[in-house]
Amino acid sequence: MTMLHNNPPPAAELFAEEIDSLKARAEAFGEVTDANAGEASDLIKLAKKLAKDIDDKRKEEKQPHLDAGRQIDGTYNPLVDAAKKAVAAVEKALTAFVVEQKRKAEEARREAERKAAEEAEKARRLQNDALLAEDAAAAAKAAENEAKLVAAEEKQAGNVKGSEGFRASGLRTVRKAKITNATMLVTHYMSRPEVIELCERLANADIRAAKGAQVAIPGIEVVETDTLV
Repeated sequence: MTMLHNNPPPAAELFAEEIDSLKARAEAFGEVTDANAGEASDLIKLAKKLAKDIDDKRKEEKQPHLDAGRQIDGTYNPLVDAAKKAVAAVEKALTAFVVEQKRKAEEARREAERKAAEEAEKARRLQNDALLAEDAAAAAKAAENEAKLVAAEEKQAGNVKGSEGFRASGLRTVRKAKITNATMLVTHYMSRPEVIELCERLANADIRAAKGAQVAIPGIEVVETDTLV
């Protein structure tokens, strides 16, 4: 037994059918003449109205999702920020502690390297001394090994191990731009396609804002074309 469904077809399917009908009429239209110019205008306006109706329907169906997304963001984003801010003071203190540990470790490594270089030079000077050469060489080797050990310890300095469920904390250098000369910055990137596209959008916005009045924008030519409205 065939079940009958009274649900109307989805709006997208209805729109697609209307588009096919418009397309068929447009393909069969032929040459525009005095006799059918009005009909051509009506067909174009019908297509533009259909496009607007489709876009309105898109916005209508999308809006509940946007509203739901904003509601979810409004609920959870403040909690995300609050979670981070809850330990901000501790994070600041830990960062300062780790920075100081790194500083001390670097200082120790430099001192160990200085002593190793000093002992190596001493061993070189005494290498022909029958009584002191062996002890000097041993001291130089010991200083070299100590310098390697301290250098290895420096690499581990600042790593803070917590529980087994979390990876160790450590410093990471983050590099980002700070604009000091906007003109030089834009000049540097001026040949990038995305920069050119942005400038074109800004220029078109200024041209629209002029509402037909003369507008002078360096590097562009205002091109006027006729379009049906």
